[in-house]
Amino acid sequence: MKQENINTECHQIWENLGSWWDASVEDGDYFHLAFVFPAIENLLDLQGSEIVLDAGCGNGALARRIAKKGSKVFGVDFSSTLIKQARKRSSDVNYQEMDLTNEVQLSQLAQTQSFDRIVCSMVLHDMSNVHPLFESLRLLMKPRGSFIFSIPHPCFNSPSVLFKPTGCITLKDYIHLKTSKMRSKPGQPIEQLVFHRPIREYFNILLTQGMVMTGFEEPCVDPKLLPENSLWGQRSGISPALISRWIFPES
Repeated sequence: MKQENINTECHQIWENLGSWWDASVEDGDYFHLAFVFPAIENLLDLQGSEIVLDAGCGNGALARRIAKKGSKVFGVDFSSTLIKQARKRSSDVNYQEMDLTNEVQLSQLAQTQSFDRIVCSMVLHDMSNVHPLFESLRLLMKPRGSFIFSIPHPCFNSPSVLFKPTGCITLKDYIHLKTSKMRSKPGQPIEQLVFHRPIREYFNILLTQGMVMTGFEEPCVDPKLLPENSLWGQRSGISPALISRWIFPES
């Protein structure tokens, strides 16, 4: 399938799924609140005066948390449905509809604003092409800025993983890029497109841009802090997410 057709299908899925997703996530479901948001906030290292871009902000759950710490936050997402829901939930964030796979739109954003922090939380695996965003970071970031992203852990939390036997996981494939359709949440009415990439696929693009990694998290959580019968509570020694921080060393 051509890249343009994949992007069109992705966009249509999230326009149709956005209202349900917003109602399901609200200010963050247990996965975000337990595994993802604390690790991101640690790596963001906010002092309260930064300008932050939430790239792929969804319904703005993370953007709102960051804004409450005193930072000025811009949230962008390619789903007009999710942007509409984000605006309903908060006026503290400047939300804009924008496609992170579109080089022209990224360039236009860089011409109007630069950022102390860029965060991309649980988004990259939903994007058919991460090159445009990664290759725009130097334009978008201020000197001494940082880029933090989180993804479902490609080794342990992907469509190629089988959650069996009980308490374990079985990995069918890891190294190959794979496009799948799946439902990420219980009760999700329609499938979403998911793009599995091995870790090296992300890291090598950033390294090619001249960036270096300065932080890395693979969070695990005490099962007592998770809902009863949680999938990840049953696998408490396995991290379902990967979070890393990157900078340009000369900055």
